[in-house]
Amino acid sequence: MFKILLLIFSFYLYSNAVIFEDMFKEKSEIKDDIKKIYASNPVLLYSLYAVDKSKIAGLNFPFNENEAKFLDEKTKNLPVLGGWFGQGKTPNSEMILQINPDVILLTDNTKKLGDEKIKASLGGAKNIPLIYLKSNSLEELVDSFLYIGKLTNNEKRAKELENYGKESLNLAKEVSQKASKKPKVYYAEGKNGLETECNTSIHSELINLAGGKNVHQCETTNLFGKQAINFEQVLAYNPEIILVYDKEFYQKIYKDSNWKHIDAVKNRRVYFLPFGPFSWFDRPPSFMKLLGLRWLLSVFHPEVYKLDINKEAKEFYSLFLGIDLSDEQLNEIIGKNLE
Repeated sequence: MFKILLLIFSFYLYSNAVIFEDMFKEKSEIKDDIKKIYASNPVLLYSLYAVDKSKIAGLNFPFNENEAKFLDEKTKNLPVLGGWFGQGKTPNSEMILQINPDVILLTDNTKKLGDEKIKASLGGAKNIPLIYLKSNSLEELVDSFLYIGKLTNNEKRAKELENYGKESLNLAKEVSQKASKKPKVYYAEGKNGLETECNTSIHSELINLAGGKNVHQCETTNLFGKQAINFEQVLAYNPEIILVYDKEFYQKIYKDSNWKHIDAVKNRRVYFLPFGPFSWFDRPPSFMKLLGLRWLLSVFHPEVYKLDINKEAKEFYSLFLGIDLSDEQLNEIIGKNLE
């Protein structure tokens, strides 16, 4: 009798289950009507937001003021669950158990920890299905849209985002091939502009994709990046274009007596990297890089590709974030108020 009851209970528990195959071809049994998804990494969280924000179970960390003003009110007030995203960070297993999401999304970087270690850090929530998605490169991020769309039953929406992504990547290839040269580019991070990324780093991926040559040629030694270099090295590189992450450095580079000797500064080809709600270039990596790629194509190769950034940005923000971007907001994002 007990076995019969157990079979009946199992039937009702899994009667709406389906098999989901992730980007590693690993199969998991999940509900066919997913309601809550815990994205354990920011890049996955932002992609989930773009595809279906109603399914977000919780955040990795609180959004700051500059990010929050572009985001949905309900989403930004969700509980903070933490996640696996470098520098020893792990999720809050008690909070995850309390929220009880239907599935947990993880990246390929987290997968390297191994299922046993991952499930151990989840504590009582270890039986929640784990779905692995690739998101290191921009191409992988674009490919992940359809997987998220299938999980959320929003495949049509996901296809729209994927189409924009693939069009952007194809455009980059076409423009790069038509361009007569690859401009020498330096990516300036930090308040003094003396932190940067190797050409092999995922953090400088857009320079390569947009047909530029990262002057800092080296092998990446860690995922976090931000290599410190000295000014003499930058002077020796003498880049034609400088991309600046920090507002503080951007506001002083043209006034600095040292930096004025570099061609990019002499020719006023120093560009602030737009940010809002997330960076168009990196840190944090997200789907915003697709808009950043199109923008960089016009910066690197103006003779080949001209972009109406006002029109493109407004269409992008409407498609991916569901907001009507004002001219004032766009000016703030691209740093016009810093000039």
